[in-house]
Amino acid sequence: MTLNYVRCALCLFFGAAVSSAASLPVGPPPILIAAPVTAVVLPGARYSKVAIREMVRESAHILKQSGVSLRWQVGAPDQAVMGRLVVVKLVGRCDMDGSPPLVVSGPLGWSHKVNGSILPFSDLACDTIRGAVQTAIADGNHLRANILLGRAMGRVLAHELYHIVADTSEHGRGGVAQRALSPRQLTSPQLELEPSDVAAVQNGLNQSTVNQAAVRQLGISQAR
Repeated sequence: MTLNYVRCALCLFFGAAVSSAASLPVGPPPILIAAPVTAVVLPGARYSKVAIREMVRESAHILKQSGVSLRWQVGAPDQAVMGRLVVVKLVGRCDMDGSPPLVVSGPLGWSHKVNGSILPFSDLACDTIRGAVQTAIADGNHLRANILLGRAMGRVLAHELYHIVADTSEHGRGGVAQRALSPRQLTSPQLELEPSDVAAVQNGLNQSTVNQAAVRQLGISQAR
């Protein structure tokens, strides 16, 4: 089986942040039942525990309005997991310690698909994300730097989970699900999903089945 990148990966753009497009009126929010999603995080190099905690906190906050209850595990879990399983590979260094990272443009993260369906596998380009937040840590405070890195990683992760759970390669008109995010948007105090993107995630949760691809890949059991 050949894995392909989602046609439009989340990219970085430089310049002033663009305001979100006006959302269409929506009816009263539905009553949500939390749907557990476990993100198995697989680091490929050095990482900051502070950044990982902030990444999960930020992505969980963003997705909570969609009915997603995000859980996480660094490394393959040694016991059964509840609900959906997503494998998140961290590409490159995921910390802000040491020498400043290079500031480069390019994809911040991407997911994979086969036969038109989004698979539960995502990659986060930590080196690109590190470069994007470099300008926000001029004071050299490494703790704050890793917190900001985790915030940015959390928004990229939320973007990729939007693709996976909603099973779509389409991007939103604004917010976390839009095609590209600026350094300012990655590190600003708040960035959310647009109402239409929340609805897409909810629809995906309602239609979801057990994602056996990720379960087989990690060789773990699915709790029932």
